[in-house]
Amino acid sequence: MNRHNKVLDIIIFSLIGIALILLLLPFVCEGYSIKYDLQFKRWGAYYFPYEDWKWWKAQGIAESNLKPEAVSWCGARGIMQLMPLTAKDLGVNPYNPEQNIQGGIKYNAWIDKILKKKNIANPNRRNLMFGSYNAGLGWILKAIKKADSVEWLLVSEQLKTITKYSAETIGYVKRINKIYGGLN
Repeated sequence: MNRHNKVLDIIIFSLIGIALILLLLPFVCEGYSIKYDLQFKRWGAYYFPYEDWKWWKAQGIAESNLKPEAVSWCGARGIMQLMPLTAKDLGVNPYNPEQNIQGGIKYNAWIDKILKKKNIANPNRRNLMFGSYNAGLGWILKAIKKADSVEWLLVSEQLKTITKYSAETIGYVKRINKIYGGLN
């Protein structure tokens, strides 16, 4: 009976330990929580059926660290940091986490569609899309024209000459790529 109680105690303490680890894991690995994975998978597959959904999660981490209550200095809101007018145009509520994620990925799809028409292949198109999401499509198209190239590194060099916010955009694209690498 005594041996049976010890085994039972070990099992109970092990389960408590595992439960604590699982509860604390999102705080230890902030930004890599699985909380919104289902939404990123769903909307990623809907708008980008041949892309890895983790790209959108990496973007959400770069945008807000997956915080649905995040508000930027310019008024962008939610996980994907949608501007209120953009969210309205996309038909989503920026305060609803799932709709915010849907809207961000939908906005990426709109940008991607325009870049596809220019016959830009991945990974350049993906980086140009993320750059456009951050800086605005117009700035990226101007930089492409000035660079006479769709190579992200060349475009980003030209972006430096046309907008004072280029460092933010270049860092943003770099951060998404780094986060994505850590998700795999």
